Amino acid sequence: MFSVTATVRTILDNWYFNTHNLQIDVTSHCNARCAFCVRQQDGTAQTKPELELKHFDTTLWDRLVSKDTRGWFIKELTLNGNWGDPMMHPTLVEMLDKFAHYHPETQLFMHTNGSMRSTEFWNDLAESFRKFTNHTVIFAVDGMKDTHSIYRVRTNWDKILENIKSFTNNKGRARVVMTVFKHNIHQIKQVEEIAKECGCIEFETRESHGAHTIQDGVVLEHIEVEAYQTRLGNDDYSMSDNRDFGLFSDIKIKNSKSKCPWYNQRQVQIDPWGTVWPCCHTSLFGRHFNNINIETSVDSSFVSARKDNNLENKTLREILNNQWYEKTLKKAVDSASWKICRETCGVSK
Repeated sequence: MFSVTATVRTILDNWYFNTHNLQIDVTSHCNARCAFCVRQQDGTAQTKPELELKHFDTTLWDRLVSKDTRGWFIKELTLNGNWGDPMMHPTLVEMLDKFAHYHPETQLFMHTNGSMRSTEFWNDLAESFRKFTNHTVIFAVDGMKDTHSIYRVRTNWDKILENIKSFTNNKGRARVVMTVFKHNIHQIKQVEEIAKECGCIEFETRESHGAHTIQDGVVLEHIEVEAYQTRLGNDDYSMSDNRDFGLFSDIKIKNSKSKCPWYNQRQVQIDPWGTVWPCCHTSLFGRHFNNINIETSVDSSFVSARKDNNLENKTLREILNNQWYEKTLKKAVDSASWKICRETCGVSK
């Protein structure tokens, strides 16, 4: 006998039917040299020599937006900085205009250090971003002028504030996120006040991703901090807005038993080279680096997945329905066999 419940559960176990949020890293170029970034050689402000500098291919983007996801409800598009800063992409505005044209239902989030482009550009960018149903640009401000660039090397604190103001003055929605270390923890309230003065609607703090390190002779010391978030202005959007209008969303919320938080958040990660990964953590193994043995953190299936999961070779739908997503990934999550899942997301057997 046909079971509707069983069918729905099967659909919700499928990455293709489950996915409604895209997190895309559109470039591996960056103007900054942050100590804990995966781009950097340990202990220096130098980029790893084997890192391929690449902007997301615009032709591939056009196909992803107009064909691969045509008729597909995309609740959120997040431009993150796993490999680079999205503001470094030379045709970012045109790419986002096209996305908004095909997906006006989408909420846009973009992470940036904000220390590039002109104030005129940021002013115009606000107008472009308003084509989405909602948007927020998350600016990294890691202290006051005397401490900010200790971690966020090669960025200009004054320029960042000028760009934020230019963006918010044209009705752009901005949030400031402060990465907290021992050397700047005393400045949290000052940075919050700066964010408010710049017209931001939100402010929050976060711990650094790495432990203690020395970069170019400067000590960066990790410190545990309690999560701190605050609203700075009148706005109808909540930082904890978890509305979901996707396919079978209500049933999914009640029945999902995945150990993978990214699956439960209905999100996948796409890197600058066009490869689709289940999260930003696993995407770090989508490239070959001389000092990383993938078998210690994930497994050897990533070697073939770098090609099989690439949008140059397959559509997004084909990738999320392939054997790696349907069997290899599911088995790894269920058995907690990948170290990266256990250590980063607490996945257990």
